[in-house]
Amino acid sequence: AAIYPMVITVSTQSLFRLSAELCDHIDKDDLLEAAERTFQRYPYYAVELKGGFFRYSLARNFRKFVVREDDGCHLKKINFIKNRGYLIRITYYKRKIFVDFFHGLCDGMAAMEFMKTLLYNYLTVRGEDIDSGGMIKIHPKEIEEAEVSDGFAENFGKINIKEGAKKMAGAPAFRLTGKLFRKEGYGVIEGTMESDSLKALAKSYNCSITVFLAAHALLSIAKATVKDSRRDYSIFIPVNLRNYFPSGTMLNFTTITKHRVPQDTELKLEKYIEIISASLKEQLNKDDLRMKLSFTSLFEKNPFLRFLPLPVKSFFARAGRFFSLNTRQTIILSNVGEIKLPKEMNGQVDALSFNLNCSRKTPNNIAMLSYNGKTVISFTRQLVSTEIEREFFTGLAKMGVNVKIASNLREVKI
Repeated sequence: AAIYPMVITVSTQSLFRLSAELCDHIDKDDLLEAAERTFQRYPYYAVELKGGFFRYSLARNFRKFVVREDDGCHLKKINFIKNRGYLIRITYYKRKIFVDFFHGLCDGMAAMEFMKTLLYNYLTVRGEDIDSGGMIKIHPKEIEEAEVSDGFAENFGKINIKEGAKKMAGAPAFRLTGKLFRKEGYGVIEGTMESDSLKALAKSYNCSITVFLAAHALLSIAKATVKDSRRDYSIFIPVNLRNYFPSGTMLNFTTITKHRVPQDTELKLEKYIEIISASLKEQLNKDDLRMKLSFTSLFEKNPFLRFLPLPVKSFFARAGRFFSLNTRQTIILSNVGEIKLPKEMNGQVDALSFNLNCSRKTPNNIAMLSYNGKTVISFTRQLVSTEIEREFFTGLAKMGVNVKIASNLREVKI
């Protein structure tokens, strides 16, 4: 709430989407009842954004929530007035449920817990008997104080602001360019594949799935775009800080690792994997991660910055975007990992997927998750061209991965 609202632009709102495809068509009234039950378990998400003199904050929202049929405009900005102030938007279409989250509220891991509870409540409202097996947060009485704790503040350490700012900003990177969609809404292309097949392929290169796909994504960009020798290819990979620091927070607690591959690198997957593996290993240490999370907390922990008027803070937060034509990342790859549901739900929930939004400076991003033996890799883009996706998924197919492709065909409705 302190940072994301300050960097909202006309075209970008820092959203991400979780969606689920069920066996039966969605009932609007039952979905609304499920949403209301879910907000009872997550009252800290039943909030609205408030602007004060020094900072933005989240205040409890007592308005009645609303669900609507999805209009097909993927990840368009949430109209907070139309959405009755809520920072979560729930829509549906046929057998699918879509939940869009404003990133100022929570991160992908926390959002997935909300999504699991929503699906559980929807199915139980529909009459299904489900044993949660302790895998899903259900009862309001189970809410823990740690869920609303500030993981960044709890693990804050003193840093050199100048040095931290330089390291956090990074150097300009290769920028994806091309014709952009004029109207609101992103293009989406998803590839679904067997998780075991993807794991085996990554293992054959002696790396994790995330490293393998990050390397393959940058290599696909190198093959699908015209080179600009002045800047490296750069991929950002979010990291769940709960894996490194003690925190039970259900708010934001992630940071970014940055990985650069020079454009003159030999066009071999092994070379890209080697560079990204070494870079990730170097950055996944507590000192580096603590510096990043501490820098994120500066607006709250530094006395001078804390009491700067909100308009001044917003100016500095946006200055880097407005006064630079460069981007610091070529693309982002976010992996929320393997999602597990109770066995009774596996028979009712056919598929899950995850989407990031994108911006004009970073017009193509990748999100992925695994569920019930399947991995879904989703490209979200503002670019009309689909050449990067074509290169990426064709490359996986050539390596023996059977990929099923789905698209919203945004490029034919420019």
